[in-house]
Amino acid sequence: MLKQERESEIVRLLSQSDSGVLSVAQLSRLLSVSEMTIRRDLETLANQGLVKRIHGGAVHVNSALLFERSFAERGRESRQAKVAIGRTAAGMVHDGQVIILDAGTTTLEVARHLAARRVTAVTNALPVASELSAHTEVSAILLGGEVKGPELCTVGPMVTESLSRMSADLLFLSTAGFSPDRGLTEPDLREAEVKRAMMRVAKRVCLVADSSKYGAVYFAQTAPITSIHAVVTDEQLSANQRSALEAAGIEVIIASPASPSPG
Repeated sequence: MLKQERESEIVRLLSQSDSGVLSVAQLSRLLSVSEMTIRRDLETLANQGLVKRIHGGAVHVNSALLFERSFAERGRESRQAKVAIGRTAAGMVHDGQVIILDAGTTTLEVARHLAARRVTAVTNALPVASELSAHTEVSAILLGGEVKGPELCTVGPMVTESLSRMSADLLFLSTAGFSPDRGLTEPDLREAEVKRAMMRVAKRVCLVADSSKYGAVYFAQTAPITSIHAVVTDEQLSANQRSALEAAGIEVIIASPASPSPG
């Protein structure tokens, strides 16, 4: 296990511990590495503000940002905004294009609004693939790999290898958090790696994310904010936040619940 993967696993184990606390000895046993290695990892994580060191172990910090909630639970949040974002983003798609839909509750809304589009759509998300299969004009491709239960998506080298053999016109990217200074971030290194692979093969990258994700920072950075070309978000994004994104060269598209799709 690489150092970054081990550190991600330490954060996950702490966030899922009933007490929120694990000892160095426990982590050493769970990860099959020396206690000295665990101490060094905890020091790194503490410097990043992700854990707090205590005598003989560590406790997780800000568990709300470390624990990944289920797909269904997240889908209930900001529901109206996500529907508007999905409708607006789908309006950017043109017949004949190859598009990639990342895993996420907002990209699922994009898929739901793709009816009557003649496109090839690639995804690593089971719910998105299921939705796409209902659109007779869409040629849907589901990327195979290790299935990650909470997110209902595939991750791992099989996914990234498949993506490396493709090219796409447009990527609709999801994220757990985004900001001009910390970029796009995720709780899981495996998902961040898949997202980077998607970004490498897409001509245009469009982030679809409601405004509540602005400023949230998670463990693994996917990419700097300048790696995306546009963001479709909701009306709650403040003027200062919009200006910060536009200053980074990003097109900001505000999806109003009452507004028609572009194009």
